[in-house]
Amino acid sequence: MSEGLFSDLRVLELGQFIAGPRVGRLMADLGAEVIKIELAPSGDLMRTYPPLKSGQSGVFILENRGKQSICVDLNRPEGAEIVKNLAAKTDVVVENFSPGVLPRRGLGYEELSRANPGLIMCSITGFGQTGPFANRPSNDRLALAMSGIMHLTGEPDGPPMPIGTSMADSTAGITAFSAICAALFGRSRTGRGQYIDISLMESLFHTLDLPLSMYLLGDGQISPTRFGVHNPTTAPTGTFKARDGYVVISAFIHQWESFVEAIGKPELLTDPRFSTPAERAKNRCALAEIIEEWLQSFASRDEPLAILAAHRVISGPVLDVGGAMNHPQMAARGAIQNVEHPGIGPIPLPVAPLRFSNARVAIRGRTPALGEHNAAVLSRLLGYSAEQIAALTDSGVLVSKVPSPWSAGE
Repeated sequence: MSEGLFSDLRVLELGQFIAGPRVGRLMADLGAEVIKIELAPSGDLMRTYPPLKSGQSGVFILENRGKQSICVDLNRPEGAEIVKNLAAKTDVVVENFSPGVLPRRGLGYEELSRANPGLIMCSITGFGQTGPFANRPSNDRLALAMSGIMHLTGEPDGPPMPIGTSMADSTAGITAFSAICAALFGRSRTGRGQYIDISLMESLFHTLDLPLSMYLLGDGQISPTRFGVHNPTTAPTGTFKARDGYVVISAFIHQWESFVEAIGKPELLTDPRFSTPAERAKNRCALAEIIEEWLQSFASRDEPLAILAAHRVISGPVLDVGGAMNHPQMAARGAIQNVEHPGIGPIPLPVAPLRFSNARVAIRGRTPALGEHNAAVLSRLLGYSAEQIAALTDSGVLVSKVPSPWSAGE
């Protein structure tokens, strides 16, 4: 098995928080050398965000394992020059600063591609590089709100709800990763790079399926809204309460008779409330009560779920985070990898969810300390001497904060 599909690729990540670092995280797991450029003096602001353990951010560790860290003052000409020279020796640059931040420092795509025509540069912002909202500040929650997703999430009579994870940042990061892969394929044929412009709002909007189809086929007269835990068009499809927790059940239209047999309710076949798919959808709440009564006739959800599985009905438990991480399916797939982290110990981290027949996907190393690889990267790629690096550090152009138990540059 080969080491990794991106084992000869170098990525310069000027990323912070989640969206940009998510791209670097995926590429690192595929074997790319990912050099993370952090802004002096404090680096990626996510380093300080809770939850914290031994002074280290859990989210930062999650998004930045397997990378190298350089901390540079981009407001100083010497710092911008370092990044420009590194970009000349790089395949991909990823950044998620506000529009204009890098071009004002001479680090936009036009400038960087002059020295490196094969460069692929990807920018991730809330609304993209163009349009009336291009320069508006944004974050995950605002993207959820303005993409239509938040309007669709929650109970029908309740307020629009966020999602319990950074879905906009994650979706944009995965979208950017896909675009970079396409650009790399294009470069393999033409030798030329690309500039990629990714928007959080558009990435989320692209995920709309049923709600968008309802709006489109309704000629814009139907405004889909929150429908709670039960699908408004197909029943039974929703979340149901058992004695010891919740389960998800999705019975396809063609499975109705099999589903009724599974739950031991043959009388439902002649009940006019459930005689057609449309009637079942209309009376989905009444149907849900019948299903929950059946579920709660068992001591736990395991037995009814086994019955449904035997009838090939899509069903399963609603798991908490620990339940998902420790599920035997995750272990069987090698989805989690323990990574030793100084000051904390072994941390089980998710590996990129990509499986190939002849390429290794794995976390290649721990999360770096701030500026840990200043000397290693600049000496190896740019030929800087120890004296040059020391002078740049003394002047504040470079910053390195490696705790004493750590070994810098590993």
